[in-house]
Amino acid sequence: MTWAEVANIPLCLLTQDMQNRRIIDRHLQQAGATASAKLESNSMIVQFAHIQTGRWSGIMPEKLTGIFGLAPEICSIPIIEPDTMYTIGLIAGPREPVTPLVAAFMMEAKRVAVSLGERDDAKPYTIS
Repeated sequence: MTWAEVANIPLCLLTQDMQNRRIIDRHLQQAGATASAKLESNSMIVQFAHIQTGRWSGIMPEKLTGIFGLAPEICSIPIIEPDTMYTIGLIAGPREPVTPLVAAFMMEAKRVAVSLGERDDAKPYTIS
């Protein structure tokens, strides 16, 4: 599916104040299209719950579909044009001592970053 094609389906998207939504809007604009969000939320969990009903489609990282689990009648379709990838970061302020929760979270983030670095096909997916 291309970004131009994505604009023609009923979308459940994040709200416009969220970074992921601004990225989606930019890709749609570059494709000469505009998002026609039928439903907006500032929560990916809420967005995913609405997608699971089968009434809407959404755009989210494919990794999340694996975490949430797709209903049998729902599938993920890669958005192939343009082929993009984003680097994300995790920042923790310089505090001593580091709390156990922050230390564990940073270690997990490093582990995930290494495992994702081995994949070169991390692309955004639309779910419908």
